[in-house]
Amino acid sequence: MTTTPEMLQKQLADLRKANNVTLPKDDSRAFMRDAVASAATLKKLYFYPAKAPEGQIDVLGVKKRRMKLHQGVNTVPNGTDIVEERVVPFLLTKVFTDMWLEDENIYYTAQSRGDNVSDTIVSMLRDQFSADMQDLAFNGDKASAVDFLKMKDGYLKLARENEDTIKHDVTGDIKVMDLQTVPPTVAPEQLRVGNYVWIMGRGTHTKLQAEVIARETPKGDAVLIDGELAKLHGYSIELVDHIEEDVVLFTPLENLTVVTGYEVKYTRATPSEFAVAKESTYHYLSASVDFLIRTPKALVYIGADAVTP
Repeated sequence: MTTTPEMLQKQLADLRKANNVTLPKDDSRAFMRDAVASAATLKKLYFYPAKAPEGQIDVLGVKKRRMKLHQGVNTVPNGTDIVEERVVPFLLTKVFTDMWLEDENIYYTAQSRGDNVSDTIVSMLRDQFSADMQDLAFNGDKASAVDFLKMKDGYLKLARENEDTIKHDVTGDIKVMDLQTVPPTVAPEQLRVGNYVWIMGRGTHTKLQAEVIARETPKGDAVLIDGELAKLHGYSIELVDHIEEDVVLFTPLENLTVVTGYEVKYTRATPSEFAVAKESTYHYLSASVDFLIRTPKALVYIGADAVTP
């Protein structure tokens, strides 16, 4: 059914009524799954919907050589769980996003999409939450002076501080040659656990691409597709928006984990003189997240200050 201007106006009128909702657990998990799926890189990572504020998840990979010879009636069913015994603990941190949404923007966005006004608002909140979650997942640092970044340690900080991650100290611009020596430093059993990729920002990628293009003769350690650097030393490149530049991670994407909470709260504020003056409505969304590296030994950190504590 087509949404008419009259229907949208009525929905906007209803929108000015206060609302305070805690989504059912299944809906909360679905919302957080959609939020993760809305971020370009986040959706490729390992996703774990938590059922409690704290807990533990399995490490990356499974045991090897668990297959046995069947011996008929003499076969002994002494199998064990194929998942690694070691687990990684998580502890959720509650975060929120809030925004003033102008009536006019909501109206025209809903009209152009043919959406219900409430669906449009949920989409806007989810997309903002998703973008911020990806930013925090990679760049978060509790020691930062920036309020946003100090909410949670992200993958770069976790990799720098974990004594089990492999580290290559490179000050300044990272060169193709700096990355050439990285894969052999990873233990063979770790290289088998997943598809390793180079994770980097667009600025770092641009510099590496310019270096490759500037070579007098092409080499097999770099692959250009339609003029864009797609692989280095046989491994694909994952570009992350807003990640810290001059830092590269080498690891399977599924080694980086996003843990999300089981409770999502949505509040729409009571109409006030501020809302009238702004011709807007105030919306508040809260949820919980954590970021983990499942197997630190399967990750290489390349960049400055790459020193094991």
